[in-house]
Amino acid sequence: MPDDRGRRGLEGGMMLIEIPPKDLSKCRQAATGRWQLARMSGVGNQRKDKSRGDNDLDWIGVRAEYAVAALFQLPYEPSALGIDDGADLWCDRVSIDVKSTFHRDGRMLFKSKDAFKASVCVLVSSTEQEYVMDVRGWAAQKDFYEHAEQFDLGHGLCWVLPDEKLRPLPDLWRRLAEKRIGPDKPM
Repeated sequence: MPDDRGRRGLEGGMMLIEIPPKDLSKCRQAATGRWQLARMSGVGNQRKDKSRGDNDLDWIGVRAEYAVAALFQLPYEPSALGIDDGADLWCDRVSIDVKSTFHRDGRMLFKSKDAFKASVCVLVSSTEQEYVMDVRGWAAQKDFYEHAEQFDLGHGLCWVLPDEKLRPLPDLWRRLAEKRIGPDKPM
């Protein structure tokens, strides 16, 4: 996708990313393709919330990945198929997992601590407009291991990182820039 990805704006310390119509169409196609491929392959999803369909999860997930790629100007092809290995995006040597939530106050969660496989994870919320995503914050793997708490949010036990432990986005931008052009340091 081209680098003219959407208008960006700050709101409450978070970053709103607007997905242009042509890219929103690509995201919709990719989400449908992922859903169809998983269904035909018999691959089950890991969702806890049974009130949402598989396509709903793929739709929000692709838009969240797009938003993070646009924000950090990373290459992203939403039509890439296959099950990821715990990383949705890469910034040189840094693997990035993107977690999405339908709730503006949703939290970063994983089914187990070991499921956090990437170097960092970025949390993205949907908004009232399907073409606007809210990139809320991030955590390094070590942050999650240290601060995540186990909860049952009504859909079974999972590990949740409290919102106050999310790091601000400018901090991730700085660290990614350092990784791109500086000596290798841990995230």
